[in-house]
Amino acid sequence: MPLSAETEFTVETQVVTFASLPLECGITLLNVEVAYETYGTLNAARSNAILVVHAFSGDAHAAGISKDTGQPGWWSTMIGPGLAFDTDRYFVISSNVLGGCRGTTGPGSIDPSTGERYAMRFPVITIGDMVRLQKMLIDHLGIERLLAVAGGSMGGMQVLEWTASYPESVAAAIPIATSARHSAQQIAFNEVGRQAVMADPDWNEGNYYDLKPPARGLAVARMVGHITYMSDGSMRQKFGRRLRDKDAFGFDFSVDFEVESYLRYRGSQFVNRFDANSYLYITKAMDYFDLSAGRPSLSAAFHRTKTRFLVMSFTSDWLYPTYQSLETVSALRSHNIDVAFCELSSNYGHDAFLLETKEQTEMISGFLDRVHRDITSGKPAERTARSAGASEIRMRPDYELIAEMIEPGSCVLDLGCGEGELLAWLRDQKQVEGRGVEIDPTLVRKAIARGVSAYQSDIDQGLADYQDGTFDVVILSQTLQETRYPLRVLREMLRVGRYGVVAFPNFGHWTTRLAHLASGRAPRTTLFPYNWYESPNLHFLTIDDFVQLCRDQGWKIERQIFLRGKRRVRRLANLLSEVAVFSIRPED
Repeated sequence: MPLSAETEFTVETQVVTFASLPLECGITLLNVEVAYETYGTLNAARSNAILVVHAFSGDAHAAGISKDTGQPGWWSTMIGPGLAFDTDRYFVISSNVLGGCRGTTGPGSIDPSTGERYAMRFPVITIGDMVRLQKMLIDHLGIERLLAVAGGSMGGMQVLEWTASYPESVAAAIPIATSARHSAQQIAFNEVGRQAVMADPDWNEGNYYDLKPPARGLAVARMVGHITYMSDGSMRQKFGRRLRDKDAFGFDFSVDFEVESYLRYRGSQFVNRFDANSYLYITKAMDYFDLSAGRPSLSAAFHRTKTRFLVMSFTSDWLYPTYQSLETVSALRSHNIDVAFCELSSNYGHDAFLLETKEQTEMISGFLDRVHRDITSGKPAERTARSAGASEIRMRPDYELIAEMIEPGSCVLDLGCGEGELLAWLRDQKQVEGRGVEIDPTLVRKAIARGVSAYQSDIDQGLADYQDGTFDVVILSQTLQETRYPLRVLREMLRVGRYGVVAFPNFGHWTTRLAHLASGRAPRTTLFPYNWYESPNLHFLTIDDFVQLCRDQGWKIERQIFLRGKRRVRRLANLLSEVAVFSIRPED
């Protein structure tokens, strides 16, 4: 995507040198250089700084137009004025990782003790080492606490490492399409790439500097890697089985298919800008990364953090599949850490985090806006354009009643939170600490854009990640009848919350009874405006049914309110009420 006139700005890479850097392997590097770029202006309070960390083959040039090359940055569609990382508001920093070949010390750098290039004498590094060097850079810039750290793929690993190693130094974290540890398959792909490099005769045990580089091996490694970045669907759409500049097979081993030509081109281009030894060191660092290593569990890695999280994955990403993001989210939820999560629909595979900018921008903008405002004011932020107003709440009479039942400052979980209107209103008007669960990814995106911590999940799958009594209140509004296992959901509500607020349409309303009696068919009324075969409702319950269930389960009904339109019903509730709202809790 080309840069718009509004986002074109020229940047220059800077370099800072640190005297030493101790590594996890026990070796200390001397005279370590770090290449970095900055975008936007650091405010007087130094509270608006965001560190963007790159993926495997990235570098410090994340945005704008490079003064040296004239090329746009690798995330120029996300960083700039009015974009997701809005440089009119935020001070964005990007640096090349340790072990890289784009200005930061790596195997191609000069070893100060010998005056020669490190080559394979460069010590093996880790993601933790990369982050430790980034922390030194941030300290050098005079920033005590980052507003956020964000990145995809290997960048996401660095984000997670930041939150585990420096929890007091990061207000918010945005790990995208990443994992807390590589799977066997991910390690296997990296090993194939390393073997391709080392099998090239020109590799020469890593001593190829000032000689012919191992271009063939590195190109093959990149070709294999690039296949994993795409999806079957995107490759089918982009290439199919189309031939390249010919009408028939050549019956030889030259290029026949367009996909072959594309991969060869990608491989050759990579050789021109990347160092083969850096490929070896960085992929090894990725494989070594395991946030749970040395800890009882992955959850233990986050036990000290107060960082807020926005985690994103993509449906077609088979290199870093969604289940790996969910492992991180589950670990965070076990500590009731503020985490929003959404799986975005995309056909681009792993590359989606670089290409699918619209949905990411909506969520990141809302997420950062909320975090920044909270930090700036020192309290929950004032109402913004994305917040829910009283008019939105009045459109749902059950919301008004639910809001009555919530004490200011409560910790609230909303099951089936929709676009987050209720949670946003409760946050702004009653200063609640809210979380939301919603199965529809479109609604989740809208909720996160409001600054609501919404989590994409099916509540029928349970709330096992949360500990007992995590919340003051758990809300289930107009959702109970759509769950597959309502009793399980209700029990889980009352396990993780001190009490629950349940709202549902009353199937015992007289119009429903009359429609069923008169037609002998499944009723279709204003209250239930669906044909039986398209209704989202799996269960049709009445007020009396719910009261009896509470008796059977030993739950105490603290409060019950019944509505017909916007008017409260005082008598014959099961006959005249359209909507019921109950506040319940387990018996003492």
